[in-house]
Amino acid sequence: MSGMKLIPVFLTLVLLASCGGNTSPLTPPAPAPVSTASPTLTESPMPTPIPATATPEVWCAHPLNDDFVIIGYLPEYRELNPEWGKCLTDIIYFSAEPRADGTLDTSRLSDDTWHGLLTMKEKYGTHIHLSIGGWERSRVFASMTAKAKPRAVFIQNLLKLASEHQLDGVDFDWEFPENETEVKNYITFLTEIKTAFASRGLIVSVALSADNSSSMDLSQFAVVDRIHVMSYDRGALHSTYNMAAEDLSTFTINGIPKQKLFLGVPFYGRKMEAPFTSSTYQEIMTKYHPSVDLEQVDGIYFNSIATIERKTCFVRENGFGGIMIWELGQDTWDETSLLRAIYQAAVNGC
Repeated sequence: MSGMKLIPVFLTLVLLASCGGNTSPLTPPAPAPVSTASPTLTESPMPTPIPATATPEVWCAHPLNDDFVIIGYLPEYRELNPEWGKCLTDIIYFSAEPRADGTLDTSRLSDDTWHGLLTMKEKYGTHIHLSIGGWERSRVFASMTAKAKPRAVFIQNLLKLASEHQLDGVDFDWEFPENETEVKNYITFLTEIKTAFASRGLIVSVALSADNSSSMDLSQFAVVDRIHVMSYDRGALHSTYNMAAEDLSTFTINGIPKQKLFLGVPFYGRKMEAPFTSSTYQEIMTKYHPSVDLEQVDGIYFNSIATIERKTCFVRENGFGGIMIWELGQDTWDETSLLRAIYQAAVNGC
C-alpha cells in the first residue's frame, strides 16, 4: 500500500439510525492538490499504546460468519490485542520480506505476537494470514519471481511457515511491478502459489490499487482468492465514499468477481495539502473530538463513523467480499471505534 498506511480499535458504540443520514455528499468537492502516490502499506506514527488489559466485554456480541469478511492488518510494530477477534473474521500479520534466493526474512515478526494470534484463533476462530512485502519492503520481488528455482524454494519455505504458525492464508503486497515482464512474472508466481496452496485449503490474497489499472491488466489477478482494494491515499480527500464505489467498479469491469473484492478503508487521516502528513484515527479523536459525521478537522480529511458504516453497507448490499482495514492499531477503544462500527453495519445493515 503506498502514500501512507496508518494505525487504530473499540467498546460499546451507538448505532446511527441510518447510514445514509449525516454523511458527506455523494459528490465530493473538487480535489485540491492531488498526491500522485499510489496507496501503500507503510509504517505510520504511533499513537498512545493500547493497554494490553483492555477487554471490551460488551463489544461485538458474537464472531462473524464468513459470508461477510472483516480483515484487519496488524503491523509488527503494533501490540496485538486478541479481543479484536470479537469483531474480525481475519487478521493479517504485516510483514515478512522475500529474499532473492527464495528464503524469507521474518526478523520483524515476534514469537509473542505469533502466540497471541494463535490465542485469538483458538478463542474466536479468527483466520490468521501473513503479509509478504509492503511499501519499501518489495525490492526483491522482481528478482525472486523472475526464475523458477527461487520461486519453488520460496513456495516450499512459505508452506513450512504456514504449517508452523497455523496460517489460513498468505497476502502479497508487491509495491509495485514496474514493467510488463515483472507483471507477467508476478502472475506466474501467484498462479504457482495458488496451485500449491489449494490442496491445503490456504487463501492467497493480494493488495492492489485501482490506480494499478493504468499499468497492468487487473483481470490477470483473478487467479487469487482475494484482492484487497487499497481505496485511500489519493487526492486531497483521500478516501471518500464515492472513491470506494468507483475503485470497486474498476475491478469489476476488469472481470474480477465481486466476492473476491475486499474494500480497503483507512483508520487514519491525512492533511489535505502537501506534504499530506498523516494522523491516526485515535490521535484525531483524542485531539479534536469530532462528531460521528464530521470528516474534516484542522485541514485533515479522515473517514468518520458515518462514512465507514456507509462504505460497509455498500459492500454488504452489493455482494462484495468484505472490508479490509489498514490498520488495527490506529483505532480507538471507546464508542468512537471504527472497527465496531464496521461490525455493527455488517451484522445489522444501515
